[in-house]
Amino acid sequence: MQSRRTGNNPGLKRIFGPAAETGVLTLSAIRQRAQRQLSKFDAEAREELKQLNIDIPPGISLVSCPHCQLTLGSDHPQSAALLQWLTGNTAIAKRFKEVEVLFEMVRATEAPGQMFAAESCFHIGLTRAGPVAYFQDHRCTSSS
Repeated sequence: MQSRRTGNNPGLKRIFGPAAETGVLTLSAIRQRAQRQLSKFDAEAREELKQLNIDIPPGISLVSCPHCQLTLGSDHPQSAALLQWLTGNTAIAKRFKEVEVLFEMVRATEAPGQMFAAESCFHIGLTRAGPVAYFQDHRCTSSS
């Protein structure tokens, strides 16, 4: 298991709690935090979508690419309502970004020194079986 020295970094202590206080942050601690935040994002998004009468299934794909705003990553029968929900929704965009940053930390820790494609986009899929988070390389089609 890989670990990284965290020292007395108050930001990491705030995010990772006791795992960061020892000065060593393990990959499993980062993964656990990323999964917890993904689950929290999923629950909050589902609650907001329920209030808008937007159903899952079908699954909903949300994507964030470099230099692009958060948007839908695939077609959905209620795409117009979903896009309206995303437009100006700074709270959901912030929560999405928090999850993305944690998964970036996992990816960077798993592959130290590896360069990732500039077109690497982060996806969260909201599915009947639960949330899915992943990176995929492709060009952004919308502008921020």
